[in-house]
Amino acid sequence: MINMFDKIDFYKKALDYAWKRNEVISNNIANADTPGYKAKDLNFKAFLQAYLNDQNNLELITTDKRHIKAEQSSGTSTKDRAIEILDSSFQMRLDGNTVDIEQEMGKLLQNSLYFDGVSLQLSREINKWKTVIKEGR
Repeated sequence: MINMFDKIDFYKKALDYAWKRNEVISNNIANADTPGYKAKDLNFKAFLQAYLNDQNNLELITTDKRHIKAEQSSGTSTKDRAIEILDSSFQMRLDGNTVDIEQEMGKLLQNSLYFDGVSLQLSREINKWKTVIKEGR
């Protein structure tokens, strides 16, 4: 039997990833002048692999005993979270900052286009199901 929510759930995960990546990129841009700040990005490959393999063993990395553990967190499971990584592809400036504002703006634009594309696909999927439901009367 076809589960009508499978594609919708997949699009929701893709939109969640794009939203989280937008937050990370915006944070990088906001900290472009902060000495010692290291640019971050999300590891989409690990996020997608975990989703497709339905792995539940992704661990949250905590650096302080007061951080929330995976079992204590509410809402989505750890496999629903993208993995935040330090972006080491850029040269460090003299102040230790690795943010390249032009690269971050490019990533922001690319992510925005990705979000718009997924949103369009989701809208089409919902409209398809609306049509099926209306014609079924």
